[in-house]
Amino acid sequence: MDLDYHYGTIYVLSRWAKFCSANANMIATSSQFVDDNYDTNPFSDAEEEENIAQGVHVRYSCQNMWGNVTGKGNCEVWIPFHFLPGLVGESSDEKLVCKKNGALAKKLAARLLETTLDNSDFSFRLGIGLHVYADTWAHQEFAGINATLNRVQSLIFARQGSRLEKAIGELIGSDSILSKLVEMMNPLGHAAAVHCPDMPFLWWKSGEHFREGRKNWDEFMEASAEIFKLLQSVSCEPVTGLSERQQNLLMACFKGIQSEDINTRYEEWLQRIHRNYFEFDDFNGEDATAAYSSGTILNDLNFRRQFYNELNDHFDWVRQELLAAGLDVLKSEPIY
Repeated sequence: MDLDYHYGTIYVLSRWAKFCSANANMIATSSQFVDDNYDTNPFSDAEEEENIAQGVHVRYSCQNMWGNVTGKGNCEVWIPFHFLPGLVGESSDEKLVCKKNGALAKKLAARLLETTLDNSDFSFRLGIGLHVYADTWAHQEFAGINATLNRVQSLIFARQGSRLEKAIGELIGSDSILSKLVEMMNPLGHAAAVHCPDMPFLWWKSGEHFREGRKNWDEFMEASAEIFKLLQSVSCEPVTGLSERQQNLLMACFKGIQSEDINTRYEEWLQRIHRNYFEFDDFNGEDATAAYSSGTILNDLNFRRQFYNELNDHFDWVRQELLAAGLDVLKSEPIY
């Protein structure tokens, strides 16, 4: 999932769950910052050392291209924050495959349900946890490691409402040089499926993972329904679930905002939030100007400290759960 979901949808669901605009913004900002929290200078530890001196224990939850290529800390990033293991199967690799709302994802949801509003870190814990939880729908059937089980061939995709199918598989024919390279590779995560899992308006299928096809908009709606109930519970509201009207408003966005450009989709979500398309009962000036900025966290020492405290806490929780399942794949200390 991208900025349009991790910030836009999470902001909307939080406001519908009766969080005030400021708290909704922090929940949604924390959710998106999981994707933007990467090492901007992998050749120096100066920034990390400065943060430690300020009592901020940095842990990265995403990788830039250099990090992915070198593999430095790959497991510590992709497994706990983007491909939460489903713990199903015989081999370790199989157990690391992400399953939508799987057993470990349900444990994560239960953990988030214990969040109380008297905890000053609640919005950071919710944002980080909801990012990981939502990604189990988008990243289902892929693992946050380099593995043969992440291979994808015969990949076909189409926009919602379009009869035109684009077959990436045609570009990777069984006799092509590229196909031989793919067979030799152990792809990381859903790299072999390019960006198909994260675009809400896409229908796609592949020979290995979704033979009958997958409608992303239905997956995103299912994730939203579960997240909304969780948010309602934490905000001490009656847990009603999404109304038919709310589902229709979301689905119109998931299906109708059709751009492969992440920022284009995000900007359309913002415009709809700003003009109260989502019909917040207490719409206000903060809603009318809501926007994501990583600086909201990075430029405030207290927010930065709170975010990283919760990020490390989430990592430690996942590590302990994996150890209990016999998977010793995460190092306890951050890798810079």
